[in-house]
Amino acid sequence: MDNEASIRLLQDMLEIYSPSGKEQKLANFLKDEIANLGFENVRTDDAGNIYGEIGSGSPSILLCGHMDTVAGWIPIKREEDLLYGRGAVDAKSSLAAMISASQTLKPIRKTGKVIVAGVVEEESTANGIRQLLRENLDVNYAIFGEPSGVKNITFAYKGRVSLKIKFQTTSGHIGAQHLLDNAVEKAFELWNEIKTELNDKWSQNGIFDSVTTCLVKIRSQRTSGGVPDVCFLDFDLRLPPYVTTDQSIKAVRDVFTKYKEKNPNVSISHHVVDRIEPFMADKNTLLMKALERAILETVGEPFKFLKKTGTGDMNIFGAEVKVPVATYGPGDSSLSHTENERIKLSEYLTSIQVYKRAIEHLFSWHKHA
Repeated sequence: MDNEASIRLLQDMLEIYSPSGKEQKLANFLKDEIANLGFENVRTDDAGNIYGEIGSGSPSILLCGHMDTVAGWIPIKREEDLLYGRGAVDAKSSLAAMISASQTLKPIRKTGKVIVAGVVEEESTANGIRQLLRENLDVNYAIFGEPSGVKNITFAYKGRVSLKIKFQTTSGHIGAQHLLDNAVEKAFELWNEIKTELNDKWSQNGIFDSVTTCLVKIRSQRTSGGVPDVCFLDFDLRLPPYVTTDQSIKAVRDVFTKYKEKNPNVSISHHVVDRIEPFMADKNTLLMKALERAILETVGEPFKFLKKTGTGDMNIFGAEVKVPVATYGPGDSSLSHTENERIKLSEYLTSIQVYKRAIEHLFSWHKHA
């Protein structure tokens, strides 16, 4: 693929709106596209992930990107070196670059195999990567496509716990509010205690090494039209590598217990919606060295290792499959999920060469490792 063909692939992908749970149209497009590009064993799995392969033998390298985006359509437009659209950064550009890079490897297809995977629901349930694990792919290395910037390699992500809490109090007339517990006010009291406890317990130097909290949704009900007697809180915890999901959930439940002792008339129930452990990849692997060399050769500048405060599919895969992993991709991650999401096309094209060179180095070095 030449540069314009690679840009056209990305633009076509951006034109297909694919928020989490609605990736099928894009999946169908990509299946046809990679088949036409010469990929073999093109298929889908039960979750709707797509797969295509180039080459055969050892080593086998997984290039995994996600097809879904957050919600919110952004009109596609190209302005000189910039291409705007939902997913331009997070992370259709990475997946398109992986496809473009793999397609160029056809002349050396007998020296190793590349499996490109486009997974679903990375932005929501992570069902895609969990189904990919159930496929039991035989791989020696895995690169995940997320915006690191072309000069950087992401090796660490925080973990995540998502919880829902329900508060119930006694309903009554608003005129009697001084006699009643307001479920909304009680919810905020508990929320502040949770934040204080977690901050006191796990506050280290820097945002990456701290537990961070985010209240993402609040909803109340007035059963009889009076003082709110039902309130729901949804919140998110991000965990550094030294805090497990079990530890964070126990800390939250300990706050619940103390709060209930002080507020016996408030009923509190909760459930854990999702949990993903924090993850740090080994920085001293052949995969990392291949990416480092590829960046230096392509960009002409030394690379940097990044730790991200978000959570990615590498967390789940890396904890389960004991092979070298890394996350790499074009784009400025500060533009992810924004209304001004855009990618520098020059950076996108550079990332294709980085992927290609990294794979070529792995094909060569793996046999002598």
